[in-house]
Amino acid sequence: MVTRVDDIPSVHDDGNQTFDENVRIKQALTQIPRCAPDDHARHLVLLTVLRAWAHFACEHNLQYWIAYGTLVGYVQRRGLLPHDPDIDVLMMARDTPKLVAIATLLYSNLTLLNSSMYKLKVHPQWYIVQYSNRSYFHSQGIHFVAPNARFVHRERACHVDIYPTYDYHPDQSNSSTNTSTILSEYDRNYYWKPYPRKWTFPLRSCEFSGIRLLCPAQPEKLVAAFYGQTALFQSDKSCIKGKWTRKR
Repeated sequence: MVTRVDDIPSVHDDGNQTFDENVRIKQALTQIPRCAPDDHARHLVLLTVLRAWAHFACEHNLQYWIAYGTLVGYVQRRGLLPHDPDIDVLMMARDTPKLVAIATLLYSNLTLLNSSMYKLKVHPQWYIVQYSNRSYFHSQGIHFVAPNARFVHRERACHVDIYPTYDYHPDQSNSSTNTSTILSEYDRNYYWKPYPRKWTFPLRSCEFSGIRLLCPAQPEKLVAAFYGQTALFQSDKSCIKGKWTRKR
C-alpha cells in the first residue's frame, strides 16, 4: 500500500522553529548523562546531524521515521541514548530512488556540493534486498552494506544510517506475501522481522532531544518487539570506569 501524502505530518521549519530548536537542544544536552570524556561533544554532533537530516528530509519531501537505537532512546527518555554512536532511521525501500535522484543532483552541482556540510551516500546496490549479497565500495566512500543510504557529516565521524523497510517479507515470495498489513525490517541480528503496519503508520510528529522528527505510530510496540520489554525503560549499557559497558 502506498502511503498517502496526508499520512505524513509536516515538520516544516522556519526561522522561529530553528531558534526554538537551538534552545531546546541546548536544554536537552544538559539532561543526557555523560560517562566518557568525549560524550558531550559526541552528543552535540549527533543531535546536530539529526536536526540537519530532519530539515533535509522535510525540504525534499522524504518520508522517514526514527528506528532501532534512536527509537529506543525516544521511548526511554524522549531523546538521545547517552551511549548511542549514530542515528538510525527507516524509509520504505521503494522510496530509495528519490535518494538516488537527490544525491545525483547534489553531486552534479559543485556549488551545492561544496557549500554543504553533509553528504548523502546511496549504496550502489541498494536494490539488492539481502545485505550479505552487497559489496563495499570503499573508493566511493561506501563503507556500509546494510543501510540503503547514509547522511554523513563531512568533518566529523558522525552519520544517519537510512535502513530499508519492505511491505512484504523479503525471505518469502514478493508476489505471495505483499500485503498492506505488514512491514518488514532488519532485527538486531540482521534477520528480516515482520510486524503490523499499524505500528508504524500513520507517522506522527514527535520531539526528540528538542528536535521535531517523524516517529512511528506505536513506538513502544516496536521497541518491545525488537529489543524486549525491559528496553522500554532500561538501557543495556551502564557507565563503568569512564566507559559505556554492556550489562551482563
